[in-house]
Order: sequence, then structure tokens, then C-alpha cells
Amino acid sequence: MKSMRFDRLTILAIFEKHNLGRIDRIEYSDRGIVNPCIFINDHYVVRVNVRDVELPKFDNEQQALRMMKSAGIPVPDVYVFDNSHEHLPYEILITSMMPGIDVWKALETAADESKIKLAFNSGVLLAQIHSIQRDTFGELALSSTNKYDSWQQYLVEGMKQRTNRCLKLGILHPEEAERYVFVFKRATCLFSGLSTAALIHNDYHFANMLCADGEITAILDMEWSIAGDPEFDFKALHSRDVFTDASELQQAFMTGYSSLRKLSPLFAIKQLYYQLFETVELISVAYLHWGEESYQGYKASAKSWYEQIEAAWSSGNKN
Repeated sequence: MKSMRFDRLTILAIFEKHNLGRIDRIEYSDRGIVNPCIFINDHYVVRVNVRDVELPKFDNEQQALRMMKSAGIPVPDVYVFDNSHEHLPYEILITSMMPGIDVWKALETAADESKIKLAFNSGVLLAQIHSIQRDTFGELALSSTNKYDSWQQYLVEGMKQRTNRCLKLGILHPEEAERYVFVFKRATCLFSGLSTAALIHNDYHFANMLCADGEITAILDMEWSIAGDPEFDFKALHSRDVFTDASELQQAFMTGYSSLRKLSPLFAIKQLYYQLFETVELISVAYLHWGEESYQGYKASAKSWYEQIEAAWSSGNKN
């Protein structure tokens, strides 16, 4: 997807439509995995939602970016969100280009002190994102119907959507799908205490941040952003090597985060549910895009998360 090329005349037409001026330089980026990305005049970033055309990903992202910009968090400016399909049959998002390289790459050569500082500051920024409140739970896109009055309702309905996708593909048994939905239905005590939705990045890790001269310059890739439990964001950090292989960076990140926000006493048990939620979604994605080994790996992981939830429930933790 990321190497997809678009006709220059199409790009010119999009820029003319939105009065963005002449085009002197076009560079196709290798950044990202899913969305084709084009740099224009070393100033504009044009991204195109070619894979998940049924999802309002860039509408979600533009809403999140505008909220974060208002809160003083370093993010790109939004110039254009275009879902008219006038020039391309896809959502288009045009933002400003931000300085720096991704933090993941920077950590490869950074001094230890700089690594700790970047990890600490990334934790602070996540806490700042979580300080942005919303009125409803679920997707941010104005056109989305996936908005709910409670966080538990979002999780239950979201798990139904994810398991139904797997059922249609024939990659989950109905009994498995029913079990995965049921564990969220019964966990009322765990989720009912969350009365206010917070902005959630939903893909927060070092590869989605830029830095320059030891400072974080931008948070990127907000297309999966939702409103809900802030602790939902920590599931994306679980499998990242930097947090499993470098405990000092994990500690710095958590220290930065906790300088502004404290984790709930239910944090650990909630992570089991959130990992299951994430993994079931990735079963269908892996089946369609990442190959048999990856698909089977996510199926096994989902079963493992479910078994851990059941073990916690059986041991007396009825959350």
C-alpha cells in the first residue's frame, strides 16, 4: 500500500481544489505500513486511506489532531480533510510536515540520558492527551455511528463487530465468538465506574512520534483515535520491544505519565481485557493481509488472553 503512486495530474487537481498553491516537488514516502504517504514541497503531507475504505479513519484523525493542537500538544496542522471522492475514491488527509525523525530510530543511537528523557517526555505527552475529555464514548468521526453512552457498551459492541468479521471470514467458531463477547458483557463492575471519556491515541508508541535535538516534535498517526478509558492506550505498549527489553525506559515512561495522571487500582486486570479486544481485531487483519503464521499467532494469543481473564475471574476477581 505504502508504495502506491498517484497520477501527478490527480495530485495537482486536489491541490487546486483546496487552493494549496503550486507544486514544485513531489516525494513518495516509505513511512507507514497501510496508508500511501506523499510529501509535497517539503511542507505538505498527503495521506490516502486505500485499505480501510469502509472506516472513517481520517475523519477520526482530523478531529483528534484539532483537539490536541488546541491543548498545546505538538501535532501537524490539518489543512484538508476530503472524503468527497471527487479525484480519488478514498479519504484524503493533508497536514503539515513536522520536523525530526521517529523516536524509535533516534533511540538506536541516542545517549542513555537522552533515551530516558525521550521516554519520560513521551509519557508526559500521553497523559496530556488523556486530559482531553469528550462527551461520548467511541469513535470521534462526526459521521460515525460507533458512539455510545458508556465505555462498556463501546467494548461490547466493538467485540461483536470484531467477532462478526471473523465469523464472516470463517476464521472463528461461533462458540469462540460468543465467549469473547460474553466476558465484556459480564464485566460491569470493571467498566461502569468510567463516567467521562478521554481522548485515546489508540496506537501510541515510539514509531508514531518524531523528535529533533532530543525533544519530541510531533505525535503522529491518530487515525485509530477514540474516546474512552485512558488505560486502553497502554495495550499498544505491551508488545513493543523497547518496553520488554529496556526496563529503565519503561520506568521513565511511566514516571512521566504518572507525573500528571495516576493509574487506577484495576489497571492490571483491565489490560487483560484490552489485550483480548485488540488481538481479536488483529485476527481478521492478519488473515487478510499478513499471512498464515501471523494469523494463527493472533488466534493463539486471543485464546491465551481469554484464558487469563477466566483464571482471574475464577480466582475471585469478579471485575
